[in-house]
Amino acid sequence: MAPTQAMRVAGERPRHRKHVPGQLIVRLKPEAARQIAATSPQATTQRALRAAMPDDVRGPIDFLSDNLGLQSMKPLFVVGDGDAPAQPQARALAAAHRSIARSATAVPREALAGFQIVQVDSKVDAGVLKRLSASRAVDLVEPVPNRWLSAAADPMKIRQWGLRAIRWFDRPRPGAGRVHVAVLDSGVDAGHPDLAEAIEEYRHDGNGARDFLGHGTHVSGTIAAVINNSAGVAGLANCRLHCWKVFDDPKRPGADENFNFEFYSKALAAALDSNIKVINLSIGGDDRSKAEATIFAELIDAGVVVSTAMGNEFESGNPKEYPAGYPDTIGVGAVDESHRRASFSNTGKHIKLVAPGVNILSTVPRVQASFADHTSYDSWPGTSMATPHVTGAAALVYIDKPKSKAAGLAVAKRLIATATKLPAMRGKDFTPAYGAGLLDVAAALPRAKAKKSRRKTAKARKSRK
Repeated sequence: MAPTQAMRVAGERPRHRKHVPGQLIVRLKPEAARQIAATSPQATTQRALRAAMPDDVRGPIDFLSDNLGLQSMKPLFVVGDGDAPAQPQARALAAAHRSIARSATAVPREALAGFQIVQVDSKVDAGVLKRLSASRAVDLVEPVPNRWLSAAADPMKIRQWGLRAIRWFDRPRPGAGRVHVAVLDSGVDAGHPDLAEAIEEYRHDGNGARDFLGHGTHVSGTIAAVINNSAGVAGLANCRLHCWKVFDDPKRPGADENFNFEFYSKALAAALDSNIKVINLSIGGDDRSKAEATIFAELIDAGVVVSTAMGNEFESGNPKEYPAGYPDTIGVGAVDESHRRASFSNTGKHIKLVAPGVNILSTVPRVQASFADHTSYDSWPGTSMATPHVTGAAALVYIDKPKSKAAGLAVAKRLIATATKLPAMRGKDFTPAYGAGLLDVAAALPRAKAKKSRRKTAKARKSRK
């Protein structure tokens, strides 16, 4: 759909690439990766290095070097630093050895061992995938899936219609300062007066700190803009934000966003054994990835609630988008002020619920960003804008529960089960357009503390008598 000045879906771009050009995901079988990790190549000559590497592993590397112009090989889903790009000639095998070894020793879960991201000069086609898959040491070969941004007592709080729609004002909310939430996006304006106090860390590995697009700053504000600070807007939860920049800086002004799967994989892996309980992913793409599906299964198993955008391409074929399409993630659609599905919001059997996603006022960078019409604060539409409403609600519900698979699934179930049934659902418990209904923060919050407070009040009254 063609965006207009009056109603633009932030982040919308025509004809998205399905895959990131020139990149492959190759997974060696974990036992092969461990075998290489167990050896330490001391040799400096090409012949000695080749002799130290098994044929089933060296064959694919030679093919990549000789036929596709291998530029780099780096491990995916690793924790910590230490990666080195592949180098030509003799050094190429040494760099590949290091990358493979780290993929076996530096990943947080065995299920994530052996994954590599490979950069090549040449075009990758089906024949290349088939040739690489033929090796007995190779478990998986796939192109890197592209992802794009799905955006379509504070002075401005009264303009935040979304907070009223999800009944954010209707009940006292617990303090979520102990809950850590990750935002994987275009970056964040870490010095913004409505966000500076909420940001625990900001990782922009390999890129500058500036949020050139503004998308990540807008998403972050909906989740955690500081409440009652006499500035701007209010976020749903006063949680702690861990912001990761997973889109490269534009090479020229106005250029499309460039998804960086390597940084994205590191951010996801870092959440596994950390204090992060909720991840916001206001991104999507229509290609499913086995590597990506693997890390999401591990995140769910670790107790992380993953809030994901359904996508803005309803009028362009309504494709099933990922990561919203992976099991146990919370796929979020968008509704407008009349509580009807936003015209751009994708639908499908995998949708879980909807949230406000039209004219959503939130923070944007203080320096002009390419997605924004204004600085500091701006109103945007998109399932990107609906998703952080659910993320903030998940943080509020997850407060008093230790991080575990059962707890994470319970939080997601609670948000879905307490959603408000909308008139457009015509009495059904679920529809592909609205899922279980509209997010209802007041209904989702636990009532135990409220009951305890009432008991104390009743006891005090009795004592006065």
